[in-house]
Amino acid sequence: MRAAVFALIMSIMFSAPVFGYDRSNHPKPVPNGSFYEQGRIQVHQGKWERAVLLFQKAVSKNAKNYKAYTLLGYSFRHSGRLIEAIEAYNRAVEISPGYAELREYRGKALVLAGRSEAAMRDYAALVRMGSPLAEDLKIAIDKGIR
Repeated sequence: MRAAVFALIMSIMFSAPVFGYDRSNHPKPVPNGSFYEQGRIQVHQGKWERAVLLFQKAVSKNAKNYKAYTLLGYSFRHSGRLIEAIEAYNRAVEISPGYAELREYRGKALVLAGRSEAAMRDYAALVRMGSPLAEDLKIAIDKGIR
C-alpha cells in the first residue's frame, strides 16, 4: 500500500502537463541578469537546488518580490521540499493574493502534501478570478484525491 501511495505521489509530482513550468507564460530569462532571472534560467534547466539558492537571494534583496517567492516555492516543490514550498507560496500570497499562477502552484503543492481541502480553497480563488488555471488545479486535485 505504501509503495502505491508513493508511486501515486511521484507520478503527480512529475506529471509534466499538470505540474510543468509553462515557459510560454514567461519571457525568456536574461543571462547574467538579476538573481531572479538567473533563477529562472535554472528552472528552465531543471536545476532545482541552484534555483532555490538564487531565488532565496532574490527575496533577500527584495522582500516584496512575489514572483521570486512563487518560483522559490516552485523550486522547493520540485526538490521534494513541500513544507518549504508551501511557506514560500504563502509569503507570495501575502504580497500578491491575486497572482493566479501562484494559486495554481500552491494548490498543487498542497495536493502533494495531502492537504486537498486547502488546495480546494486555491481552486475556488482561481474560479473567482476567472482564471483558466483553475481547471489545471482541479485536474491535479482530482488526481491527488484518487
